[in-house]
Amino acid sequence: MSIGQIAIGRNRGYRKRLSKLGWLGWLAVFVLFTFGMIAIFGSALAPHDPNKIDLAYAYVGPIPGHPLGFDELGRDLFSRILVGARSSLVGPIVLVLLTTVIGTKIAIAAAWRRGWTDAGLSAGVDIAVAFPGLLLAILLATVFGASLWVAIAALTLAYTPSLARLLRSSALRETGMDYVKALKVMGFSDRQIIFRHLLPNLAPFIIAQAIIMFGYATLDIGGLSFLGIGVQPPTADWGTMVAAGASGLLQGYPTQTLVAGSCLVLTAVSFAVLGDRLARIWGVE
Repeated sequence: MSIGQIAIGRNRGYRKRLSKLGWLGWLAVFVLFTFGMIAIFGSALAPHDPNKIDLAYAYVGPIPGHPLGFDELGRDLFSRILVGARSSLVGPIVLVLLTTVIGTKIAIAAAWRRGWTDAGLSAGVDIAVAFPGLLLAILLATVFGASLWVAIAALTLAYTPSLARLLRSSALRETGMDYVKALKVMGFSDRQIIFRHLLPNLAPFIIAQAIIMFGYATLDIGGLSFLGIGVQPPTADWGTMVAAGASGLLQGYPTQTLVAGSCLVLTAVSFAVLGDRLARIWGVE
């Protein structure tokens, strides 16, 4: 058996394993696919202008053509939920991509170089983990102003050390495998070994962690938007809609808060379920 076969052998059968997701896993896939399509096509599907204000309809309940009724400013809730899916999901996507790329680079550099490089990066990661994402977001918002990108930057700084710490242990174990030693002896460059063999073997762990992280990112960015640090009004966003509906909730008009909050929770739970199922299937728990 060749070195290449040894290196990729551990990655075989992933497609077959996907059939073991179970009904709950596939339900999560369906929910996420649905929300993804809404995020892409929400603006085209919205039956009304999501930002059109008509105070005469403030807090009016469902009527023909407006299945969810209106918010505190008389804006169509159904249209705002559809349009708000994009900003509510784009932020977590960017956050997860940045965190995964940076965290993976740090973890592989530490595991591959070891020695002082590993010690230095690990110490930096340990220090960075101590800084809460919320405090970082407040600090950055104070300096640069509140926006979605400030929230993404703060949470990227908060998420990356945790992912790097998790991935480092797996990378250390993988770099100690016999096939890596054999490839080095055969004269393969570090870049060839890392990109052709090491990363493909670490991919299941990285993907599973990224999917689980997406659920946390959805709630965290929604929470920062709720606090006024993330997406800013009048942009339709589930987090800001939960905050805007808080006053109506106390007055007996819970629709906006409940629907927007349910979308956030359902998205986060679906990602958590899917990530957990994939981790179990791939044996990377």
